[in-house]
Amino acid sequence: MLCLWVLAFILVLQERDLLAAADPVSVLPGSLGRGSWCHEHDTIHERLDVIEEKVIKTVEHLESEVKSLLNIINETTSNIPIAPETPVMDIFDDTS
Repeated sequence: MLCLWVLAFILVLQERDLLAAADPVSVLPGSLGRGSWCHEHDTIHERLDVIEEKVIKTVEHLESEVKSLLNIINETTSNIPIAPETPVMDIFDDTS
């Protein structure tokens, strides 16, 4: 978010030609240049909103998929019959 503010600040400075030390009267506060910048700014925000919505939907979809897979794994492992004399192995035990 900070990068967007920095980028917007740089664009404002370039639009008003402050970086090039232009005549301050050449760009008036209600000029056509500012309207164009505002339109571009609104367009960028609209695109960011769409991207944010897609990311949120994707994350929600992935969370549901992971939960589903974990439930399937849990059901599968609980239904596996274990023979009475089979030793239980600890897969996290590092001694081989």
